Amino acid sequence: MNGRHGIGMLMALALLAGCTYDDLDTLGSPVDCDTFEVSFGSDILPLVMDNCQGCHSGGSPAAGLAFEEHGDIASGAEDMLDRMDRDPGDPLLMPQSGKLDSCSIARFNTWIQNGKPNN
Repeated sequence: MNGRHGIGMLMALALLAGCTYDDLDTLGSPVDCDTFEVSFGSDILPLVMDNCQGCHSGGSPAAGLAFEEHGDIASGAEDMLDRMDRDPGDPLLMPQSGKLDSCSIARFNTWIQNGKPNN
């Protein structure tokens, strides 16, 4: 292989390597992640129902924290975000089943930044 072909091959490999992701589930898809129109009813409540209410609802919720209604979720939102956005393996990461995808975390953060509306 001469020098020109070797350099071309290295450039092609570098371009291909730059277009891959190690963990698409964690990164999420930027095309599918709309953080411009986040609503409590369509985005936040379903996220909390699917990932939090299994432990944090009912008569004796885990840690005494129930996340069933807008007020409950809004008052604990910053702490919830902190727990959602920890590194995998961190014992304080929630949900305990594993880190949420980055799009869900971004939507939750946007909802907080927008004043936690009940929309």
